[in-house]
Amino acid sequence: MNLISYALQARARGFHIFPVEPYEKTPHRLSPGQPYTLRWGEAATNDVGRIIDYWTRWPDSNIGVACKPSRILVVDCDIPKREYALAGTQYAGLHDTFGSLVDGTDVFRHVCESLGQSWREAYDTYRVCTGSLGCHYYYLWPEHVRPREASQASLVKGLVDIRCNAGEWGGYVLGAGSVTAKGAYVSENASAVRPAPPWLVELCRRREPVRVSATYRQPGRLGSLAGLVSTVENAQEGNRNQALLWAARAACADGVALDDVLDALADAYAAAGGDGGHRQAEATIRSAYRLQERK
Repeated sequence: MNLISYALQARARGFHIFPVEPYEKTPHRLSPGQPYTLRWGEAATNDVGRIIDYWTRWPDSNIGVACKPSRILVVDCDIPKREYALAGTQYAGLHDTFGSLVDGTDVFRHVCESLGQSWREAYDTYRVCTGSLGCHYYYLWPEHVRPREASQASLVKGLVDIRCNAGEWGGYVLGAGSVTAKGAYVSENASAVRPAPPWLVELCRRREPVRVSATYRQPGRLGSLAGLVSTVENAQEGNRNQALLWAARAACADGVALDDVLDALADAYAAAGGDGGHRQAEATIRSAYRLQERK
C-alpha cells in the first residue's frame, strides 16, 4: 500500500505532514527495529520534494498532520467506549435524549447549539472519518491569536478532544489514507477547512495575565473575561443557562476570581434576559465553580 497520493492530497490542502509508522499513530522510526523516531515537529513539511522523498523511502507510512504549522485545530469526536460516559459531567442530560451511549459528535453539536453557534456552519468543514468510526473536524486557527500552553483540550476527555496549536509544535492527528488496526481514515467530504467557531477559539486561546496597579483593580468584565461575557450575551434563548455554566467553568479553569466572575457573567446573563435574572445566574456560577474545582 503506497500512501504517497494521500500525502500529496494533504499537502494540496496546505497541511504540513510527516511520516507515521504503518498501522500505528507514532512518528516513523529512524531505523527498523530501533526505538528512535522522527522529531515530528521538525519533520513536518508542506514541501513537495521532501514529501515525495519521505514516502518514496517509507511508502506504507501513515500520514501525520501537524496542527501548528498547518494553522489548524482539530476536534476529535469519538464513539463512546462505555455506557453513561457523561454521568457526573455537565452533559449528563444528553443521556435522556440519546440513551446510554452518546456519540462525541452529539456532544459537540449540543455545545455548539447551546452557545448560539450554527451546527450547520460548524459541520460544514473538512471532515475525516477515523479508524474507530469517530470523526475529525478540521478548523482554521485565527492569525494573531496566541494558543493556550497545552496542545490538547477536552470537552469530555476521550470522547470530545481538541488538538490545538500550542507548545513548540502543537498536536497532530492522522490524515486521510492512514490505516490502523481499527480501520482506515477516510475523507468524508471535499469541503474547505472553515474558520474555527469563536467559542472554540476562546476555549483554546492563551489567557494573558491582567496586570493592575496596587490602587486599581480591573473590572472583571474586562481582560480575559471579555470573550466569555460575549458568549453568555450572545447565547440563544433556552440555552443561556448552559452557556453561563460553560463560561463560568472556563473562567474557573483559568484561575479567575469567583467575585469577578459573579459580577461579569451574572450581569451579562441578566442583561440578555436569562431566566431567573441575576440571582439564578449567581447560583449557576457558584455551581460551575464547585463542579470545576472537583475535577
